[in-house]
Parts: sequence; C-alpha cells; structure tokens
Amino acid sequence: MPPAPAPAHPVLTDELLALALGPEPPPSLEARAPRCFHSAALERLVRAHPASPYLLHLPLLGLYLWRAHTDGLSPAALLLSLVAGWLMWTLVEYWLHRAFFHMRPSSPARRVTSFIVHRHHHVAPNDRDHLVATPLYSLGLFALLLALYTPLGPARFALLAGSTLGYLAYEAAHWQIHHGRRRGRVARALRRHHLRHHFSDPAHNFGISSPLWDLAFRTWRSGPVREDS
Repeated sequence: MPPAPAPAHPVLTDELLALALGPEPPPSLEARAPRCFHSAALERLVRAHPASPYLLHLPLLGLYLWRAHTDGLSPAALLLSLVAGWLMWTLVEYWLHRAFFHMRPSSPARRVTSFIVHRHHHVAPNDRDHLVATPLYSLGLFALLLALYTPLGPARFALLAGSTLGYLAYEAAHWQIHHGRRRGRVARALRRHHLRHHFSDPAHNFGISSPLWDLAFRTWRSGPVREDS
C-alpha cells in the first residue's frame, strides 16, 4: 500500500487550506468546521466547550465586582459604570465582528487567518465546538479592556464587570440564535437579525447581542430570512 501523501503545510491541514484559499462553500447547518492544525495542542486552542465562557468569566466577574466595591464606588456610580461597561462591550462586539472578523482577505495569509478567526463559522454556523470564544481569545480581549479602563481609576473594575456581563449576554444570545428554542419576541428578532448576516448579506448586521450599532453606523438590514436556518 503506497504511503499517504505528505501534507502541503507543516502546521496547517490540507482541509483547512482548501477551504480557506478556494471558493467558499455556502453555509450548511450540517457542516462542521475543518480541523485547522496537525498538532492536537494547537487545535485545542481554536475550539471551546460551550460552557467555557461562563466557567471562566463568572468567577472573574465576582472578582471585578469585589474590587469595584473595595475601590469605594457609590451604588449609583457602580450602577452607572456597569451600564457604561456593557454599552462599551456592544461597541467592541460590533467592531470586532465588522473590522477584524470580516477583514478583507487580500493575501493567502490573510485568507487563512480570516478563515481560522471567523469565516469557518460562516461555512459551518451550527458547529458547537466553534460557537463560543476560546479562553485564550476572550482573556486576551479582556486584558486589553482592563488596560483601556485602568486610567479611569476607581471605575475601572466596575466598567470591566459591565463589559463582562455584556460579553456573557453576547455568548448566550449567539448560542440561543443557533441552538436555542427561540422563545420570546426579542429572541426571535435577534435570531432573524443574525441569520440575515449568515444567509442573506454578510456585509451587514454585525451586532449579535444588540442591533444598536448597526443602526448607528447604517449597517442594519431587514428582509425575509429562512426561519428554519
């Protein structure tokens, strides 16, 4: 029996390269994202259990709230900072999705990067291993947010707590859209908003937990969408 052909790349799988560099297939609810790396250790870094955001960030949320309390914020200032942090998260969520996840793949390296970062989700939108942010990615993002909030002094951890609440709401909304029972008017509206992005117009409807910034930046689109998508 002849030996199997050598892989085209020492780190990336042939399946990934074929999908990332070739014509992108239409989204399929039955598809699964390709394996990205030959190394099992590297592959674990791009997959995440659906419960991982809550197991990781809920204890951190408690820590942020405790630090906000010890920093001497009044109840009114704490509440205001929580709301401001949540609002900041919705803006981060929008611009990450629009500017980073949907970066223009102008070179083979950027095409592969954009596929690993996000385009795999458009090929296989219901793949449970790739639906939530990986711990490495989410922790890195919140380290950047802490650096952004630190100059604001006593409000920094309350703002971080608000952003954490917004992030966990985003993960819950995204899961609900793809795998939930879609009960309630708000849940159904968010689902239609996001599925238009997947199945009708990927250049619009970047907000997932809220359409606020799509409305503000004129990237909101309405129209029919498959309710069984």
